[in-house]
Amino acid sequence: MPGRIESFFSEADREAIRAATAAGERTTAGELVVYVTERCDPHPEVAWKAALIGGAVGALCAAAAVWRFGGWGAPDYAWMLIGLQLGLLVGWIASRFDGFARRLIGDDALSSRVEGRAAEAFLEEQVFATRERTGVLIFVALFEHRVSVLADQGIDERVDGAAWDDICDELALGIRSGRPAPALIHAVERCADLLSEHGVAADAVDQLSDEPRFRRE
Repeated sequence: MPGRIESFFSEADREAIRAATAAGERTTAGELVVYVTERCDPHPEVAWKAALIGGAVGALCAAAAVWRFGGWGAPDYAWMLIGLQLGLLVGWIASRFDGFARRLIGDDALSSRVEGRAAEAFLEEQVFATRERTGVLIFVALFEHRVSVLADQGIDERVDGAAWDDICDELALGIRSGRPAPALIHAVERCADLLSEHGVAADAVDQLSDEPRFRRE
């Protein structure tokens, strides 16, 4: 069964992203790193949160049924227990659905974990290891539905933060519209243009690999 990465990006898409990265770097000495991860975190809290919510709802439904139809010697406690157990099971099953899981995690927690994982990827891939500190990381978290662009200090201090935000917004919109590869390619091109516009001249030396990084975390 294909994972999220295969669902979003074919082999041809990956090659197109690599080619776009190489083409963008021919116009600037900056280094562009595309990093796509299936998820930033296992989010272990989702399963127990969903189970607790399901158990509570199941118990309440059972209690309402007992109040309405119980009595006259019926084993009311058994129905309460069954409702609780069924609710726990349904909640756990619901936690396997991405949309429901993201709602349980919450927007703030999702954004925080993506920012943290993007910073880790920046260090892991040594995006900082360029002569003029002009590396740029384009980070996509598929499960979390979040994107981030991190620029090293050599270029970030020259570029208005709104420009990076605009690239993120366009990239997220493209992925949401079902065009993940073209959206990533456009983001690479826009980052390369920003580097060129802010004085990072072309350089024949390729300091970091052009291959996009795809991680199953």
